[in-house]
Amino acid sequence: MEKVITRKQFLHNTAKYAAGISAGVAGFGLISRTNASPLVEPVPLPWGYEELDVEEARKLGHQGYWSGLGCSYGAFHAIIKLLKDKVGEPYTLLPTEFLEWGRGGGWGWGTLCGALTGALTAMNICLAKATASKLGNELTGWYTQTEFPSDISNQYAEDEEFYDNRYTDTILQTVCGSPLCHISVSTWLSLPYKKLNTVERSERCARLTGDVAAYAVQIMNDELNEAFTPIYTPPETVGYCMTCHGSEAMDDTIGKMECTQCHGDHTAVSVGKENGFAPTYKLNQNFPNPFNPKTTIQFSIPQTAAVYLAVYDIHGRLVKNLVDLKDYDVGSHTVVWDGTNNYGQKVSSGTYFYRLQAGEFTESKRMLLVK
Repeated sequence: MEKVITRKQFLHNTAKYAAGISAGVAGFGLISRTNASPLVEPVPLPWGYEELDVEEARKLGHQGYWSGLGCSYGAFHAIIKLLKDKVGEPYTLLPTEFLEWGRGGGWGWGTLCGALTGALTAMNICLAKATASKLGNELTGWYTQTEFPSDISNQYAEDEEFYDNRYTDTILQTVCGSPLCHISVSTWLSLPYKKLNTVERSERCARLTGDVAAYAVQIMNDELNEAFTPIYTPPETVGYCMTCHGSEAMDDTIGKMECTQCHGDHTAVSVGKENGFAPTYKLNQNFPNPFNPKTTIQFSIPQTAAVYLAVYDIHGRLVKNLVDLKDYDVGSHTVVWDGTNNYGQKVSSGTYFYRLQAGEFTESKRMLLVK
C-alpha cells in the first residue's frame, strides 16, 4: 500500500488543520461565507488506514443497516467508526449519516448496491487512488460472485451474536451476478415465498451490509500487510462480448458487469426453430436425460409470445437464463443448455428444474445432470 504520509506527519497535519476540517465538513461541505472566518485548507486525501477488526466491521455494518439509515450508511459507518476509534482525527470530524442517500441503490432506485457505495466511499477516503481503484474493483467483483448472506452472518444471527437480533433464522443464500441493488434483491425474491416488504428481506440486506463491510476491511488489512491476493475473476462472457463491443471493435459500450443478465448469453445457448406450427403451448422433456455435458430442451407456442426459459437448482435458486423474455414466432423451438451457470461456470451434478413462461402459460420439468 502506498505510504502517502507518515504517522508523525499525519498527526501533525490533523492538529494543524482541525479547525478547517470542522468548518469544511459541517453538513459535509456546505459552508456559509457569512461572518465566516477565513477558510483553512483541509487535510488532503487519503487520510490513511490502520488494521481493523474484520468481524467487528461485520457486526457494525449489520447494526448500521438497522439504525434506520440503511445499507449505504451501514457499510460506511462500520469502517469509519472503527477508524475513528483507532486513528482519531480527522475521522472523528467526519459525519457518516450523509451516506444515507445510497440506501436501496440511491433512494430506492435500485442502482449500485448501497453497501458497495458505502464501503467504496470509505476506501476512497482511506487509500491512495491507485490502491482504492484496485481494491474497489476486487470488492465489486467479489460481490457479484458471492453468496449472500454469508455463512458467518447466518451463524451470528442464529447464535444471537449481532448487536441487533430481531431476526435469527437462517436466510437462504443467492448469488446475483451483478453489483446492482435491483438484481441482488430481485434474485433473492425469486426464491419461493419471498416478499420485498418483510423483516426477512430487510434482515437479508442487513447481513449483506455487514458482509460487504467485513470484506472491505479484510482486503484493506491484506493490502496493508502486503498480503492482498484478488479472488475475483471476470466471467468469460464479458471478454467474449467485448471482442465485438469493446474499444478495439464497435466501441459502443462501457462497463465490467456480467452481460448475459440483460442481453442473454450468446456463448452457451443455441436456439433453433423446428417448424412453424404448434396447436398448443408445450414444454417437452429434455433429451438426453440424464445428460452430460449438454442437453436439448424443446418447447412449442401457438402464437407469437415473449418467452422466458430458465434453469433452477433444487433450492429454487436461479442457475441459468436460457431465453430471457425474447419474442418467438409460432412453432416449435429448441434450446441447448451446456451445464453452465450465468457466470459461465460448470455446475455440479444433481437435479435441476427448467421452467418455461410464454404468455400466460407456465410449466416446469425436472432434469438430471450426471458426471
